[in-house]
Amino acid sequence: MKKLRRSAALLLTASMLALTACGGNSGKTSTTGEQTTSAKAGETEGAGLSERVDLVMYLLGPRPARYDAVLEKFNELALKDLNCTLTVNFIEYGDMATKYPLIFSSGEEFDLAYGGTWVNFANLAQKGAFMPLEDLLPKYCAESMKLQPEESLAQGTINGHIYAYPTNFYTYSAYGVTVRGDMMEKYGFNEIKDIDQYMEYLEAVNAGETQFSNLAAIGQDHVLTDIYLESKGLYPVNGGQYGMYYIDSSSGSPKVIAAHEWEGYEDYLNKAKKWSDEGLWPKSALSIKDTSTDMVQAGVAAGGFGNFDQGVSNYQLCDPSWKVRWYNVQPNVNHLAYTQDCMVVPSSSKHPERALMLLDKLKTDETYYNLLTYGIEGEDFTRDENNRYTCLDTAQFIPEPGTWGFRSQQFYLVPANAPADYEEQKQALEDVTVANIFRNFNMDTDPVKSEYAAMQNVYAQYNAPLRLGMTTDVQKDLAQLTEKAKAAGNDKVKAELQRQVDEFYAANNK
Repeated sequence: MKKLRRSAALLLTASMLALTACGGNSGKTSTTGEQTTSAKAGETEGAGLSERVDLVMYLLGPRPARYDAVLEKFNELALKDLNCTLTVNFIEYGDMATKYPLIFSSGEEFDLAYGGTWVNFANLAQKGAFMPLEDLLPKYCAESMKLQPEESLAQGTINGHIYAYPTNFYTYSAYGVTVRGDMMEKYGFNEIKDIDQYMEYLEAVNAGETQFSNLAAIGQDHVLTDIYLESKGLYPVNGGQYGMYYIDSSSGSPKVIAAHEWEGYEDYLNKAKKWSDEGLWPKSALSIKDTSTDMVQAGVAAGGFGNFDQGVSNYQLCDPSWKVRWYNVQPNVNHLAYTQDCMVVPSSSKHPERALMLLDKLKTDETYYNLLTYGIEGEDFTRDENNRYTCLDTAQFIPEPGTWGFRSQQFYLVPANAPADYEEQKQALEDVTVANIFRNFNMDTDPVKSEYAAMQNVYAQYNAPLRLGMTTDVQKDLAQLTEKAKAAGNDKVKAELQRQVDEFYAANNK
């Protein structure tokens, strides 16, 4: 399921501009939403369990076929322990752009929802979509709070209030490449150290093979440019992919630049043109909706970009004869913000206390956790002597159906068909992980929302084809992009983001 999240994020980001405007953690104090939700928290029920409560939770992704049977078992426990039941509604990825922000803006009453940086957590928090949790968590999530990294709660704080209860499961910023080991052996490659070497591998395969229709697995949601810039030491101001602005700290102090203003951008574009002209991706790449993972697993690509988890997924699902491998191509690895995956309580909830008590159970009781994450043991999954799990029928219950928001470091199970050296690969990432204070930064585009939207339009029209080398004259088209960006208000956006970055850096660089 996770392989679709990048495409869904693209659609949701565009939609949020229209539905909720833009926002982030700029340090502003504002919003009537804060006052309303704070008051509401004081008006809700107490912690007593004498009254039965029927809770409603929203998750993202497709609903497993056997979910109702699993939820019935789950509710037997919840009714016994907490005198509550849970109804779970799923928002399909294709509906996320419209339905996800709407559940918060419509006033619909529900009690828990998945949240995350990639679904505009900071934006929605500033608009009053979520209930403040700083007074509720210590009381109603006392057990799970003992396991919660302090940094994670800081990342869930906007304008002085905790609006998210993040996962305690750390993930990595490392983006790498999934490659065909059989092709590496055939063309004499022992390892992949960086993007340039990866492209050399693709060029070698391209010269000798004809069966790949999209050799580099490039489509609408490609991250080639993003990963290339990050591998050169730039940090995306939005904290993820598909951004326009980066922090360049090469001179010592953080400087905000647009991607096209980076001193190495023209050199990158010349490489992209070479790769495009060689046919490493089709001319129709910008209209291809398949994800990189889709294309790798379908056998139409000899490699594709993705994070560590996606590399594991490719290993599990690809033909074993392909000898699929994953290599990190980013020299600076960080722990991603814990708020990449989190749970939120909507401001419309009538039962926040009971909802948090149930969330506490999900994060501390393995029986509760396993039911919603893996299904019923013996019917949906089994565990081996190494505590690795096997999903018995992915058509009936695929593991982790939207449950990333309460993913648990202590209960997470490694798939039985993951690479034998899974733990070693993960430890290798941990060994090269460095701190990055900007992982706690949330940009606020609201003060420049018109200019930011105009810049998005410029990048979509002029940069999207250019960064894939779809040009006959790199210098000319880069100059045109620069001109259009200036007219759209690039300087104003940069100045505002620089102000926010400077304030954040001064407060946190200690």
